[in-house]
Amino acid sequence: MIHIVADLLLAAALLFAPGLLLARVGGVRGWGAVSAAVPLSCAVIGTAELIAAAVGRAWVPWGWAVAATSTAAAACVLAVARSLRRGDRPGVRQRPGTRRIDLRVLAGAATACLLLAAGMLAGTGSMSAPAQAFDIVFHLNAVQAIRQGGNASSLGGVAALYQGTPVYYPTVWHGTVALLPAGAALASNAMVLVVGALAWPLGVAGLLVETLDGGEPSRPDPRRRTAAALGTVLSAATVGVPTVLLGTLAVWPYALSVTCLPGVLVLALRLLRALPAGATDATDTADDGERERTASAPGPLAGTLLLVGAAGGAVLAHGAEAFNLMVLLVPLAAVLIARAVRAGGRRRRTALASLTAVAVVVLAGAWIMREALAGVLGYDRPGGSLPGTLGQALLDLPQYGPLASHGLPVGVVVCALAVVAAARVPRARPWLAAAALALCLVVVVGGPQWWGRQLGGPWYLQKARVQPLLIVPALVLAATGLDHLLRVRPGRRTLAVLTALVCAAAVGRLPLQADLVRSVHDADRIAYGTLVTPEEADFYASLGDRLPEDAVVVGAPSRGASYLLSLGGVDVVYPLRSDPTTGSAADLLAERAPDLRPGSTTCELLDEVGAEYYLRVDRAGTVWEERQAPVRWDRLVADWPTDGMEPVASTGTASLWRITACGS
Repeated sequence: MIHIVADLLLAAALLFAPGLLLARVGGVRGWGAVSAAVPLSCAVIGTAELIAAAVGRAWVPWGWAVAATSTAAAACVLAVARSLRRGDRPGVRQRPGTRRIDLRVLAGAATACLLLAAGMLAGTGSMSAPAQAFDIVFHLNAVQAIRQGGNASSLGGVAALYQGTPVYYPTVWHGTVALLPAGAALASNAMVLVVGALAWPLGVAGLLVETLDGGEPSRPDPRRRTAAALGTVLSAATVGVPTVLLGTLAVWPYALSVTCLPGVLVLALRLLRALPAGATDATDTADDGERERTASAPGPLAGTLLLVGAAGGAVLAHGAEAFNLMVLLVPLAAVLIARAVRAGGRRRRTALASLTAVAVVVLAGAWIMREALAGVLGYDRPGGSLPGTLGQALLDLPQYGPLASHGLPVGVVVCALAVVAAARVPRARPWLAAAALALCLVVVVGGPQWWGRQLGGPWYLQKARVQPLLIVPALVLAATGLDHLLRVRPGRRTLAVLTALVCAAAVGRLPLQADLVRSVHDADRIAYGTLVTPEEADFYASLGDRLPEDAVVVGAPSRGASYLLSLGGVDVVYPLRSDPTTGSAADLLAERAPDLRPGSTTCELLDEVGAEYYLRVDRAGTVWEERQAPVRWDRLVADWPTDGMEPVASTGTASLWRITACGS
């Protein structure tokens, strides 16, 4: 229990503390700072990973020091940027920005966190049990590879998993988990809980507060804060984020990047408000409330730095977030550009020059990355049903795995409230535009095959990855709809009805939330087949003490052999379920039937990969035979004969052998 609590607290500290400090130094206060904390922390961690690798320091334990130094350096830059602004706005008194925490939003956030935590913990079961899915095998072993190799850089930090070939892979998730004290499985489960049950609802709370009342005025509107609180509770009623991403789909780094979205949007809104609407200074035309808000907000320079840092952190968490931000920031960018063009003069020229510069950078980046983009846009996945996808998207039903379209359709609550805002609240139109754009993208990706469907290539043509882009603006619209209903029908009865409706939607999602997490944790119900049984997991964890430190084991990933690395710290020839690097010794070894004779090709390949042990898993005649994952490219590796081997250790279905037939 101590290890669980320690990992939860440290994971929360890593994801919130650096970013919260930077947000406050940059002039963002209250719920806005809480929401912006995660993307800013991701920026710090991702940058620290690159710096540590560049200076040759092992990420564990030096990552803590490098991250702290990076945070301090960024804070100094923000402090200087903010100080440059103080003399620019005469007549405006700078306020410290400290505000009393509104208990309504706090209660809503606490409720959402508790509901999500309850559902996720119910599905997880034992926190020390490893999750099981195709991608999870990689994520667990990436954590172990960083701990053993010391390199957490996104530029080659996980090369050990690809037979030494340096590859790009976003490692903010893995670097954060690697710094936690527990084993890879427990630490990863703690990170999943913190991201899903803490970072997501708190990020949404900050976005809703920012959207409804423009930040933290000294006298917040009680009605709007109530709407923000109820909207935050609704964040526990969505499954497209966080439990599909963290559960059945198991795209953990992508889920982290998605939880960054609300914080980036908060900073974009702050920057938008910091820029005057016309050619005159904002303080000349704003009312007292707007003056106060502008005075306590970060100036354009500090606001720009914060936004760039947060967006960079989201992209460092996962590269696909660049495309997510493009989709959701288009309406806000359109407002900003229109405002600058209307202002005329220098602001118009600056806006057009900035737009041109951005276009040049995007085109240049696209040209440099043209091969990678061609691969992404050429990704192939079978199409689906357009009406079915539309229904799933509007009701927020799972769009991946055996639980697709399962559960109560309580997503209709969010949808109905969003429709109210779209029809009755003109200021919600930018969010309506973002939601409509995201909905079109979901339907295109999940619908029938046609050439335009390749627009979903950055999301691997998976509609479940695109669904979060609809959920974020839908929650803003739902909260706006709640605010509208509370305004046109004030009174306790309306509040009671809306509160009951929102709570019923959130509580009604609990069984599905638990099932989605259970689909990668309960060995009896693994969505795409069991990789490792509880008995085998305990066995693998014990092998680290029985084998030499330089031991390397051959075994089939589809039979769970890859878990030897993350659970026992034992190196394996095949750390991933995906195919080994083409032409490598590991690839050649998997392509042929074993021939264990001195001087044979098999023995030469075993010598090249340094393997002297073989892990055999035989579940025939057990309850696991029908539940296990199917073999893939590793079919031949799964069934080597044990002639010419001597037993080392065994459990009910797994046995470890030392290969002796090849000689010394």
